[in-house]
Amino acid sequence: MQNRVAEELSRVLSWTLEERRVADFATVISADRHAPVAIGAKILIQRDGSTAGTLGDSTLDEAVAKDAKAVLADRKSQVIAYALDAAGAPGEQVEVFHEVLEPQPQLLVVGAGHIAVPLARYGKMIGFDVVVLDDREKYANVERFPDADRVVAADFGETLQDFPSTEATYIVIITRAHTYDEEALRILLRKPAAYIGMIGSRRRVQTVLRTLAAEGYDRERLAAIHAPIGLDIGSETPEEIALAIIAEVVAVRRGGTGGSLLRQDRPVAF
Repeated sequence: MQNRVAEELSRVLSWTLEERRVADFATVISADRHAPVAIGAKILIQRDGSTAGTLGDSTLDEAVAKDAKAVLADRKSQVIAYALDAAGAPGEQVEVFHEVLEPQPQLLVVGAGHIAVPLARYGKMIGFDVVVLDDREKYANVERFPDADRVVAADFGETLQDFPSTEATYIVIITRAHTYDEEALRILLRKPAAYIGMIGSRRRVQTVLRTLAAEGYDRERLAAIHAPIGLDIGSETPEEIALAIIAEVVAVRRGGTGGSLLRQDRPVAF
């Protein structure tokens, strides 16, 4: 029985990592002598609440799975203490380490124009797996994107249909025309993603979003698109625009506000 549980846990863990999913890998790190669990017992909890493995007590498994929702929402690993009733000894203490498994983030750049070049460089610099896609070989090539992990010169629609976007994928749409933006969004809105941003003037953005809303796409998902894209840093050059974009991506990933630290309380009063 224990072997089957361990094998299932190993299989689901491997699948979770391969699919770039965020999950809570919980481990018992301390327990009172009479607690009905063993130090080192593990359980893996997915975002949807499904689990693999066990800590050795169904009540503890349920409590840990419940706390996993908040842990995954905050994306911060932490230790949580639990009290169990076992063998006539109420309140046995157990400490569980909730480890947030967060895969390497992926930056998908749709469009290989002048802004994409510094954007790919910035993305790679801060640890993203970078993929650049454009339908023009003149632009989508390794000579222009030496820092990218993969450069794809192919049709937008066909490529995006097969692209394995996950909740660790951050998508930046910077194509040369709103028709390509619409084509990309029609596909990407059906896929999981941590972030979708689209470049363009407010007028261009409104045109795209209204078109897709009229076609029946979910309005909440459309409203969540970061468009116009990037933080307001007064950027003008391609490098500055790319910096504003990657800064917004980081803010979304890390839960930042994007505001100036100057507006927070100063540590020293003058």
